[in-house]
Amino acid sequence: MLLIKHATLYTMESDAAPFEGDILIKDGKIAAIGQDLREDSAKIIDASGMVATPGLVDAHVHTGGFASPSPDLNEMTDPITADLDAFYAIDIHSDDFQELHTRGVTAACFIPGSANVICGTGFVAKTAGGNTISDLSVLHPAVMKCAMGGNPKGYGKRGKAPMTRMGVADLFRSALRKAKDYLEKKEAAGEDKDKLPPYDAKCEALIPVLKKEIPLKVHCEQFDMLTTIAIAREFDCLYTIEHGWACNLYVDELVAGGGSVCFGPIGIAEGYGELTGGDVAYVKELDDRGLNVCLITDGPIAGPEALLISAGEAVRYGVPHMRALRMVTINAAKALRVEDRLGSLAPGKDADVVLWNGIPALETCARVQYTIIDGKIVYQSGNINL
Repeated sequence: MLLIKHATLYTMESDAAPFEGDILIKDGKIAAIGQDLREDSAKIIDASGMVATPGLVDAHVHTGGFASPSPDLNEMTDPITADLDAFYAIDIHSDDFQELHTRGVTAACFIPGSANVICGTGFVAKTAGGNTISDLSVLHPAVMKCAMGGNPKGYGKRGKAPMTRMGVADLFRSALRKAKDYLEKKEAAGEDKDKLPPYDAKCEALIPVLKKEIPLKVHCEQFDMLTTIAIAREFDCLYTIEHGWACNLYVDELVAGGGSVCFGPIGIAEGYGELTGGDVAYVKELDDRGLNVCLITDGPIAGPEALLISAGEAVRYGVPHMRALRMVTINAAKALRVEDRLGSLAPGKDADVVLWNGIPALETCARVQYTIIDGKIVYQSGNINL
């Protein structure tokens, strides 16, 4: 058991204001939040002068799978690889993975790269506290990673489709149409094995998408967002917009579509085509209009410290501090459909807590003092003695 005393609590529950209080942790879960909590057998952290938040959640990373000269998360041999799974490509002992929890990131969605039109499934996992990726897994599968725009167009250089945005959209639709037909034949066959269609791994992987069990997680910017919304509507699928650069041009359409926007990373070099519209100021109107917005690092494209920097920049551009902090905690958890376990401090939720020496996303001095995952201290600043 662990008892955190006298912290300033940012619970991220609804619009609850910060307050000074205690957190009691038992069996990896938050047992109680309040004031003057006592538990004689608990280890105590005196968090006087510290700020407690939920662990940060990064909804879009390739961390642990991009370190090698040939990244293990980009299978660039077929534009449709729905049957691939990022779960088998993440090295939790890599330097970039090991850094995550030291920056307050306690959970992330690990996904394939964006080389293909349909890239494969991603999963949500904790960032420390286990010996294998299976130990850390929270939700698997969690998403179906897809990509619009310039990345999958690279097949054209090898004389294969797609080489245009027209080709990308066509392959996307064709794969979903084939999977829908496959699912209908399976359902019609019922228990009659002789009537089942020949096994198709790619179609099988897309069935959870068609059943709305997992969302399409689509790399897109500019007007690719409109194509994504149209395809999701056509096949009645859940979706999230990834990166979302220039989302300010399509606010009405994004709000009407209803899918979460996972914006970032910030700080892109403004240039030709897709590399425009990366100003984090654009998320304010989406948030004001009620859309679920979270901020992402695309790690290791940007390091885990960029998650908090992004939230701080959102504040600088007028997003209220509590709303910006939600974008890297509970909003990210909602985009990944794990808000029942992650993203806020409440009894019954996973005991993922970060203690800071300042107010994160508001005070630039804020640094991680403790990272606690599933009730275990997995990181402690060298400036602190237990």
